[in-house]
Parts: sequence; C-alpha cells; structure tokens
Amino acid sequence: PFGRPMATKRCTNKACGKEYLEADNTDDACQYHPGGPVFHEGWKGWSCCPKKFTDFTEFLEYKGCTRGRHSDAKIAAPAPAAAPEPIRAPIPAQAAPSGRSVKPKAELAATVSGSLRDALEKQRADAKTAEDALEVQLGQACTHNACKGRYEGPSSHVEACVHHPGAPVFHEGMKFWSCCEKNKTHDFDEFLSMAGCTTSTHRWWKPKEEAAKNKQCRHDWYQSGTHVVVTIFAKLAVPEQTSVKANEDSLTATVLYEQDSKFVLELHLAGPIVPAESTVTLASTKIDIKLKKADDKAWPQLEFQA
Repeated sequence: PFGRPMATKRCTNKACGKEYLEADNTDDACQYHPGGPVFHEGWKGWSCCPKKFTDFTEFLEYKGCTRGRHSDAKIAAPAPAAAPEPIRAPIPAQAAPSGRSVKPKAELAATVSGSLRDALEKQRADAKTAEDALEVQLGQACTHNACKGRYEGPSSHVEACVHHPGAPVFHEGMKFWSCCEKNKTHDFDEFLSMAGCTTSTHRWWKPKEEAAKNKQCRHDWYQSGTHVVVTIFAKLAVPEQTSVKANEDSLTATVLYEQDSKFVLELHLAGPIVPAESTVTLASTKIDIKLKKADDKAWPQLEFQA
C-alpha cells in the first residue's frame, strides 16, 4: 500500500556493514574490502591492501579500498592469504646452550610499593578528568570488542553494552576471543559476529594501556653473594599488566608503564637461580627483580654466553 516504509537491508561486504535501501543502491554506494583478512606474526591487514596494523580495532575500522554495490548475500569468506614461510638458516649446534632448563617459567612473587599505588591512583584520576572533558560525538563507536553500538544521545551512556573483555586470538587457523576459548571458528565473518559474553555500559574511548606501543627501557644489574638484582627503570608500571616469570636459568619480564609503553625483557641467565625464593618489587620509578642464586658463585655477567 501507498506510504508503506521500504525495508532496509544490511550490507555484508567486508568493512561496510551499513544499512541501505535497494532503491539507493548505486554502483559506488558501498566502500568495502574485496580481499580476505591476513594475520601474520601479530600483524593484521587485508590481502587487497598494503597497510598493516597491530591494533585489532584499527584493523576493523580501516575503510575499504574498493567501491561497488551493497550486498546482503552471505559470501563465503576467502581463505586468509597464506603468509610466506620464513626462511631460517640452520642453527649451529654450539649456538644453543647445552643443559638449559626446559621447565615452564613460573610467576615470581611481587610486591607493589605504596608510592606506586598512590601515583597510579592520581594518574587514573587525571585521565578520568581529561576523558570526562571530552565530548562524545553523535555516531561515535563504542570501543569494546564485538560491540556495534554507537552514540545516539545521552541515553547511550546507560545503554547495555554486550562485548568481549578478552583479546582476539588467531592460532593455527582458528579464531576466538581469549574470554571465550570454547567458542572457536575458522570463518572470519562468524568470528566477528560472535555475541559478547559480558554486559556493561558503553566505553567511548580506549584506555591508553590497550594501545600500548613496544619501547626500549633501560635496565641494569648487580650481585651479592646470595642474590642477583635486575633493575628495570620503568616509571609507573601497571601491576595488573606487569609479569615477571622465571625458571632455573631464564627470565621473561613484560612491563606496561607510563600508560602506553610496553617493554619485554628476555634473559638467559649466566647462573642458576631458585625461582621460588626470588621476588619482584614494583616502585614508582623502577622494578627490582631479586633473584636467589642456586649457589654462591659470582656471575661474570648477567646473561649466558656460549
């Protein structure tokens, strides 16, 4: 009948997802990616575009490289482009230290100083004040994973947001969220459409720590008769996202500091240690890793040398 509203459709072309009317569907109405997603060594991109990303949200928000008509057809996702197999030179036998421990690394006991807690509390309060001063724009997208909500007015602040609090995981062709490891798929579109597992309110800006960039950070060491102390000079390390793990002869430290900086330290130690008797202290300007020696021998250097 006259006056009946026309039904809208949702475009299924990659990187589009807009609603459209068939009457308005012209030959250049849709901006999309004709290629498939590519995931390789932490990088994310589209096989049809040269640009690559480390941030998953930036990858999803990257506008299509091709113009065409909208489509609501379910299109079989092309197989992700195979990443070239890296060419590895044969490793000389003497390059691998003999007798190294194969035991998994355990998290070392950590203590957070009062000065760091106070400094972080002030930093978060300042960041919240700065965020509150920003004005949400109409149409601004929620930054929670898997949420498709956008700001449509004050009511959006209290609207339910269903999202994944975890991170995307791509492993051996499978795609899933770290918070929902039982729900896995090979299909990229199916992965993107997985409903969230947590409900809260929308988040209009991504916290700086989620967009942390890898940076170098100065570190040093000294020893006594019983311990070796490794100091990482990282200011305002975030305890919840800082990890120090070790076994008898190796150590891995992952530090998030100054809101948006990330540092990873891998050490093959020059001597044996006792992880269960080793500790970590996080202060406002540094991190001290106190490693208990397994014997009373002096170390000629911090790292093992063949």
